[in-house]
Amino acid sequence: MRIGMSLTSSYSRRDDSKQLMDNLIARVELMAELGFDSLSLGDHHITHDHYFQVLPTMCRMSAHSGNMQLIPLFLLPFYQPILLAEQIAVLDVMSGGRTSMICCLGYQPEAHDAFQTPQTVRVSRFVETFEIVRRLCAEDEVTYQGKHYAFESVTISPKPLQQPFPMWIGANADPAIRRAARLADAWVISPGWTPGMVEEKLRLYREVLAAQGRQDQVAEVILRRDIHLSASREQARSEASQLFERGYRGFDAEAMDTSLIVDNPDGCIRYLEAMQRMGMTHILFRCAMRDQAAALQTIRLIGTEVIPHLKSN
Repeated sequence: MRIGMSLTSSYSRRDDSKQLMDNLIARVELMAELGFDSLSLGDHHITHDHYFQVLPTMCRMSAHSGNMQLIPLFLLPFYQPILLAEQIAVLDVMSGGRTSMICCLGYQPEAHDAFQTPQTVRVSRFVETFEIVRRLCAEDEVTYQGKHYAFESVTISPKPLQQPFPMWIGANADPAIRRAARLADAWVISPGWTPGMVEEKLRLYREVLAAQGRQDQVAEVILRRDIHLSASREQARSEASQLFERGYRGFDAEAMDTSLIVDNPDGCIRYLEAMQRMGMTHILFRCAMRDQAAALQTIRLIGTEVIPHLKSN
């Protein structure tokens, strides 16, 4: 099982933006030192907070990332596909062939209004953008005729070093899960889903993979989980008490108990072993606590106790 970390990109405007960027760099440097497999960043637009945009931030972090896989996430309906293909190809070259991308649909009415990308066509824009990026990353003289984009004989250069270039889809709704099974190199699973929900939707995903004849082509299943670790479960729960008192990312009571990992390293290992038995191949953690000391504590415990245990088994 591969272990990665998705950095938190959103912070209060009361915080100093330069210090926040320095904090993110410190987290990445610690992850690289401790042998994490991957680094991911999310995507959001038109926010009321500081939000570190995915592509420039990932480019900055790539210089501190060691050998980690870089996994930027893009809300595809907001992106011009030729430009995105050019940029993601350069990131793959810049990183020496260590880049994959997560493609998501997103839902943010104010951003769709500002970007003049109507929500009513976001699915078709997603599919066309995905198809165009995939083709441009692999082919020369690409011609495309779609509802939103049409062009002739377009070539991007440089192309990604990885051929084929890995394109994953994050999906929650059943139609989106089916789309991931038809199109993507891997499915990325929501951080808020309970293990029971994960198991149920995995059946749907695998059924569609089999129906498409792709079950032997797709090897990875990626699970996102939010986490806070401490020396003991009791201490972790105490340190993260505000999450349980105020609520966390819309998680219901079952998700708070079974999806949000607030524990010691041994408890985390048991959780990951159960997910591995279910078929997960790659975990993307996200620090549940935004405080820098708490985040570094969690990263250090994953890197010194969780990762070595999983790598030795």
